[in-house]
Amino acid sequence: MGEVIEAEHRALRKRVVVKLVRRALAGDPRFADRLRVEAQALAAVSSPHVVAVLDLGRTPAGRPYLVMERLEGRTLGEELERRGALPVAEAIELVRQVLAGLAAAHRVGLVHRDVKLDNVFLCAPGSAAPGGGRVAKLLDFGVAKVLDGGVEAGAAGAERPFALEGPAYPTEAGLLVGTPRTASPEQARCQPVDARADVYAVGLLMYTLLVGHGPFAHLDDALEVLRAHVLEAPAAPSRRAAQPIPPALDRAVLRALAKRPEDRFQSAEAFAEELGRIAAELGEAGGNAGAGVAG
Repeated sequence: MGEVIEAEHRALRKRVVVKLVRRALAGDPRFADRLRVEAQALAAVSSPHVVAVLDLGRTPAGRPYLVMERLEGRTLGEELERRGALPVAEAIELVRQVLAGLAAAHRVGLVHRDVKLDNVFLCAPGSAAPGGGRVAKLLDFGVAKVLDGGVEAGAAGAERPFALEGPAYPTEAGLLVGTPRTASPEQARCQPVDARADVYAVGLLMYTLLVGHGPFAHLDDALEVLRAHVLEAPAAPSRRAAQPIPPALDRAVLRALAKRPEDRFQSAEAFAEELGRIAAELGEAGGNAGAGVAG
């Protein structure tokens, strides 16, 4: 649907990224509407872990576009290709940042529906948080779902929070929205989704970062992958990873990957809280081991 280019924002005097509807599709109101939903979705979410939108409009030739902040770094997919599986502590930290971005989206009634390696950007150290480490940011809300009733967005105390409307041309019933490789079981069944579909996708993301590939990497056919999401129980990450995986992290990932939404973490915050607890335990264990060696 979209074409992405880098440009100079003359009024702001800064480099930006512009996403345009392709010329061949510019006259189709469905694509302009989808870009409008994406832009308003990004504007509604206030989080350092979601890419910021700066503008929305049309070119003189009539092509709809949105303007986003320019990020320096690489996608999580590029990072994994470059390095392979990430160390446990690093994977937990990055996934907690992704969950923070999703939690902000969910609070305003948005479900991303396409969380995957290539839709998470790792900003170079200092570029997104001067003096800090790398910051993970969610990209591409192009297929985000606005939950029924729309959302009210705006800072606390804002006089006029605005209502975000869903697409004027909703997706036809029975069509898959998202990517087969990272679809939740309910997406694979073309059923209604809520925030727990994103929790499942983040479970896949964590699994992939720990192991180097997803639980159904042995399947190539898209229909077989969708069937596996619905029916095939994934092996624990510890059975596939080359590095030791704590039992508590195995349990957390498998809970996120539960087939039934009600059996998963019920929110991004709950998943992040559990990962934080596991990270704290790992830190304590490392500290105690260091103290033992020193003694």
